[in-house]
Amino acid sequence: MTLAARFDGFADWCVGTSPLYERLARGVAGDAELLGLARVVPSDRSPPHVLLAAVHAELLRGVSHPLSTFYPSVADDPILVESENPFPSFRSFCLEHEERLHPILETRRTQTNAVRRCTALLPAFEFVSRLADREPLALIELGASAGLNLLFDRYDYEYNGDCVGNTDSPLCLSAAVRGDREPPIPNQFPRIDSRIGVDLNPLDVTDLDEARWLRALVWPEHTNRHRNLEQAISIAREDPPKLRRGDAVESFPDLLEKIPDSLPVCVFDTQLRYQLSDEQVEQLDESLTEAGKSRELYWLSGHRPAPECEHGIVLELGRVVDGNSVVEPIAAYNQHGAWIEWVGLTT
Repeated sequence: MTLAARFDGFADWCVGTSPLYERLARGVAGDAELLGLARVVPSDRSPPHVLLAAVHAELLRGVSHPLSTFYPSVADDPILVESENPFPSFRSFCLEHEERLHPILETRRTQTNAVRRCTALLPAFEFVSRLADREPLALIELGASAGLNLLFDRYDYEYNGDCVGNTDSPLCLSAAVRGDREPPIPNQFPRIDSRIGVDLNPLDVTDLDEARWLRALVWPEHTNRHRNLEQAISIAREDPPKLRRGDAVESFPDLLEKIPDSLPVCVFDTQLRYQLSDEQVEQLDESLTEAGKSRELYWLSGHRPAPECEHGIVLELGRVVDGNSVVEPIAAYNQHGAWIEWVGLTT
């Protein structure tokens, strides 16, 4: 796929959810100079995500430019893209600040920490907890970013108007429940013995630049996502999650080895696997299966598009049964956590 086609494909993904990024991505797809700038992004990363986030980060940092007037995350009264084309301002910003953008494009990664995905993870963790006879779980998050989803039990939740979770939390995550099956939403959180995340470049929420990069990865019009992220960052700063720098696939066996065999383990990832090669995915699946043959281990992965669901992701549960790996869908959820549809059985 050509670089221009990648930007056009990204624009298609933005339809209906980010008019600003749709217009900007289409513009970049037809602009030779900006495509040249986007080629600075390493081949193992998504140029549309990284370029747009790099510009967003500079605007959040306070760089003065007419482009900022199109960003709801920056301007108090933003200009609507329906009334004025933002691309000329975007183009001039990129060319004027090319020297500053280069190191960001070369070093940063797409590490969106969509904390609202916890609305899908909570019933999934509860489901695993029931399978594990309510024993305390050891959590391992692969591709953890800043580890905000590891802190799922520090948040409050609302499903179709019903509240559960940590009612003292400043952050309430809401989701609509779709379909005819009730997800296993607990009255009390599953018990967690330990939790750790691994990422190629774990983000430290106590560092202002790294927290800004997290914000920059959230699309400018997504006001509620920005609000959720700000509150989750403030919660995490009180007691930051334990994170390890490393390749998720290669680090997994070592992380697992440090967990007592008596503890059931729940490994999870959301939107990680599309960033891995086919060989890495195969290696990860083999490692999970082999580990599950000798100890109680479950893995949750949200990475496949949900058929006939706009911006929907399938959440799969894997485990070893009678020596064989069994992976089955248990839920579909909106990529940003706005809704969940339970498709698995209840225990």
